[in-house]
Amino acid sequence: MDQMSLFDFAPEEMEAAEDGKLKIVKAEFKEVVTQDWSELFDGFDELYGITFSSGIQFMEKVLDKFEYAEMIFGCEDILSSDMAAIISMQMKTVELLVKSKIAKRLAERIEEESLDIRVSRDTMSHEKIFILKAKDGCTRVITGSANLSASAFLNRQREDIVCFDDKEAFEYYMDRFESFRDICSDEVSKKVIAAVLADEDYVRENIDEVPIVRTVEKKQMVILEPSAPVEEIEIVADIQGLEAEIKPLLPKQKEDNGKVLITGDQTRGFKRKYKEQVQKNVTKKKMLPKLHIDYELKKLLFNGKELNLNPSADDIKKDIDALTSYINSLSDFYGETELAKQNYFKFLNWFFCSPYMPYLRYIGNKYNYPTTSFPVFGILYGDSNGGKTTFTKLLSKMLCGQRIPVNSNSDFTATNISDLKCSCEGLPIIIDDLSKNQYDSHYEKVFKDDTWGLREHFINYPSIVISTNKLAALKPDISKRVVTCRIDIQIEKEAGAYNAKKINESLRQITNAFYCEYARRMFVVIDEMVATMTEDDENYFPDIFQESSKVISEIIDEYGEQTPDYVSELKYADYFGDMAIGRGAIDKIKTAWNTEPQQFKIDEKKNQLTYSYPEGGRFYELSYIHQELPPSLEAKLSPRSIVMKLDVARDVFAESFKKSIFDKFRA
Repeated sequence: MDQMSLFDFAPEEMEAAEDGKLKIVKAEFKEVVTQDWSELFDGFDELYGITFSSGIQFMEKVLDKFEYAEMIFGCEDILSSDMAAIISMQMKTVELLVKSKIAKRLAERIEEESLDIRVSRDTMSHEKIFILKAKDGCTRVITGSANLSASAFLNRQREDIVCFDDKEAFEYYMDRFESFRDICSDEVSKKVIAAVLADEDYVRENIDEVPIVRTVEKKQMVILEPSAPVEEIEIVADIQGLEAEIKPLLPKQKEDNGKVLITGDQTRGFKRKYKEQVQKNVTKKKMLPKLHIDYELKKLLFNGKELNLNPSADDIKKDIDALTSYINSLSDFYGETELAKQNYFKFLNWFFCSPYMPYLRYIGNKYNYPTTSFPVFGILYGDSNGGKTTFTKLLSKMLCGQRIPVNSNSDFTATNISDLKCSCEGLPIIIDDLSKNQYDSHYEKVFKDDTWGLREHFINYPSIVISTNKLAALKPDISKRVVTCRIDIQIEKEAGAYNAKKINESLRQITNAFYCEYARRMFVVIDEMVATMTEDDENYFPDIFQESSKVISEIIDEYGEQTPDYVSELKYADYFGDMAIGRGAIDKIKTAWNTEPQQFKIDEKKNQLTYSYPEGGRFYELSYIHQELPPSLEAKLSPRSIVMKLDVARDVFAESFKKSIFDKFRA
């Protein structure tokens, strides 16, 4: 078979690109008209389009207007123009198309030969063109900034839409479309769509069916243009991981005048290695928990299996009974059991909404909301035998319906956490009984990476949960990033053994029915939050904690026998307000006042309350208390004491701070 360059089809295009000069379409401004999208596309029989982002449901409405259509899908946020990048992008594009509700209709139209779908391999082109043609000879070209999406054509965002109805524009843009189609895109076959409908992993497991691989096999060569400089490249969600997996399997790429040559011989060796890698990955994937949220199709999947978001009332009620039975069992513990119940519910609320945090962080970052509004780290701490480990296992099972092993101390490093977040999805990763040394060595690098996943558009990575017995005071730059809940209860060994039966029974009975009902309702909540965030209302604060706790409370009210007192509506301030963050320090001061009043000096005239640390006490412990105290106290730290505003202290600590005559004699 003769080898040919795919660029042989359009030498003029190549010359224009090589001499660095721009092709500029000169136009005259005529008028601005107001039309809805339907009027813009009505009256034509054929559609030829290039789009780099598409709302699948909106695309269906547009395609239904035309007897024949050719659509090329690209990826606007990508990548380097090497074979690994293009294979990864094309795999993901095919999967997204087939996962949509209109996939069967697309397959039917391809079968009828009334639709031709292609995926781009050109990382340098971002043009959006929609060319319309009628049987009577009328033509229209729609171009500008708009992709084929509801956001663009339903006036949900600012777009520049330009329309040409003259023959010259039609001929020019049709020539560009045909060049792009023939040179820079690969056909998606009806076989692939049908196969992926039956098995969503088909295209990843059958590399022969990736469009560009099929093109190389057919033509024996493709030539890839060099990509943009690295600093201009942005990699999209999920594609980066695929590219990293594929790249080592490809042979070294041959170059000719800066262009990459891909031959049939190269792809044959690559396909063999890739198939071997697929087999190795099958076992590995089974071991990594993936709770995947499909925001477009409103689906929740665990390890590839779709979960039922319409559970029966009986199943929801059973979950509520098992959950409340577990939390009510805390009454058998010693300590502040009612406060512990409130804190466990508070942690449950964050745990439930944590799978949505990456998506909200991504949207929030685009519209200038701080990522700290959507925390992806949680710490449950307090004395041992307080039920922390069992509770995190219970929560994990509530999300996925299965018992998931906890992670070890050694996983708490910046590198390991990043790897886990890349490999797993949605279901929080639990690091149990984290040691103080491991925490102190790594917490800053782990917690302070606010941009992780944003550049890659990752929207389904897992949050990180830590349980530990000892936790030093959190510095302000850490406490604003991490949800913390302190559990001040313990149980004696004998009572604990008796209580274990009830706890294990709750853990055995609990399923994910409650969470599936929660997830179904949260899709509506998240859509509303995102819509409001994109309106750029400076007075709007997206309080995911409040919205989530409302949904949880509503479900318990509807299906539970009685709503416990600890079930309440929570707000962001309940997690990150000064009183919430400073609770540990506040409790220490209150305890000291009630047990060691001689350590306090009260000066009414200067409005000062001074707390001096006991003789032999460690200064760093006093420093921890100082770091956590609410700013309103205006606390000042000296080598052995903390000085606070007396009037504010009386409000914050809810203590009178008045010494009795006996205290004065003891002093």
